[in-house]
Amino acid sequence: MKNKENRTRNIFRILGTIALAFYIAFLIGESTTLSNRITFADISVYLLFAVFIVAYYFLWKNELISGIMILAWYALELILVFWVWVDGGLTLILGFPIVVLGVFLVIYGNREKSEESAA
Repeated sequence: MKNKENRTRNIFRILGTIALAFYIAFLIGESTTLSNRITFADISVYLLFAVFIVAYYFLWKNELISGIMILAWYALELILVFWVWVDGGLTLILGFPIVVLGVFLVIYGNREKSEESAA
């Protein structure tokens, strides 16, 4: 049982690391720079990335918290796409696999939490 748990956690961590690598590549490709004329839309890109980094940190500590933070990250992304970013529709498509990972993390974290309380 413990071996299966470790394998599942490692799969989540590998997928999270791949998502982080693609997120960084996306930021580099977008080349959003902080220049003299800083807008909230520019800053919000980095704030959203900071939320993702915190979720990635918790991926190694607590899967449930990480999953909830990824779902909150996607909710913030939805809000930013519809009210702040002019051309941000593609980010919703690119972020969808990450939110699926977040849903799996919440399910896994809830299952682990219920098994801990039962033991």
